[in-house]
Amino acid sequence: MTLPDLTIRPYRPGDEERILETFNLVFREVCGPGFVDRTLEQWRWQYLQNPWGLRMSLAVAPDGTVVSQYAGVPIVADTPFGAQTFVHCVDSMTHPAWRAGLKRPGIFVITGLPFSAHSRRIGDAVLYGFPVDAAFRIGARYLEYHFLRVIDFLIRDVAAGVLDPPAGVRLERVAAIPPDVGSLYDLVRAEKRLLLRRDYRYLDWRYVQNPARADYELWTARRAADGRLVGFLVLKPGGGLAPDAATIADWLASEHDEGAAALLHVATQRAAAEKKVRLMVVCPEWSAEWRTCERAGFVKTPSSNWLERRIVYLITGSPLTLPVLQQDWWYMLGDSDLA
Repeated sequence: MTLPDLTIRPYRPGDEERILETFNLVFREVCGPGFVDRTLEQWRWQYLQNPWGLRMSLAVAPDGTVVSQYAGVPIVADTPFGAQTFVHCVDSMTHPAWRAGLKRPGIFVITGLPFSAHSRRIGDAVLYGFPVDAAFRIGARYLEYHFLRVIDFLIRDVAAGVLDPPAGVRLERVAAIPPDVGSLYDLVRAEKRLLLRRDYRYLDWRYVQNPARADYELWTARRAADGRLVGFLVLKPGGGLAPDAATIADWLASEHDEGAAALLHVATQRAAAEKKVRLMVVCPEWSAEWRTCERAGFVKTPSSNWLERRIVYLITGSPLTLPVLQQDWWYMLGDSDLA
């Protein structure tokens, strides 16, 4: 079938069922027998329920088959130039029956080009993602993907024991985002130049409204004396990118008080209780959190020990530059779909 038989267009309400047909077909093939089909509930949460909307470009055949998709999840980032929209690019795919027969650059690229053009028109700041090798090679050649860095893990052997909790801090597992998390985020924001905005609205959507919420544990650390929130942890105790690992997906704690030590205590305790071999976390190597974890016995471990992970980016409409992204963008694994 030739390209003129396809319609390249944005998402329209009602497309989701045909999108899921192709998505589950593609990722069953890629991921093998362990793959669990994505549900409409999961799809609607990620795209329709996201408070910041969706970005999606589709190639659709005359019979309604979704042949290719280039999609993204917009999120507000606080930057040195004010609030800007970052778009996490996810779920790119091409139907197996359409991977051959079209001349280069191919349907994946033809679907992706309108996506980045739309982001430029509406003023998105940065597109970013974690592509596999094949997608990165194609994206670098045709879609202006730029390499930011390879992600290294920080890993602590669970056999090293549970870290001691700091005195005067009360830890509690909670079912909801604490209402005062905004005040804690303000403290963290004052210490960092660039990060995704971890306010109540974002955290509630990302971890509580998420149909996979049972995979996460939410923990608060409060000063016993006055109840002030000094730490917030999102732990994924059941799995990680490293084998037999529990994962620190996200946290908020000031660089200058006892919150981080409290969160590491509960993370090591839960990893041991779940009988995991490893506890892992991802954050920038230049960050205070990296140094805190190293002092607590975490060891830098290349992701390539299992499957190399990288961040790529495209600045689409922002005064942000590569040096700012390299030196100032603070992230954790929860900023991706890898945790």
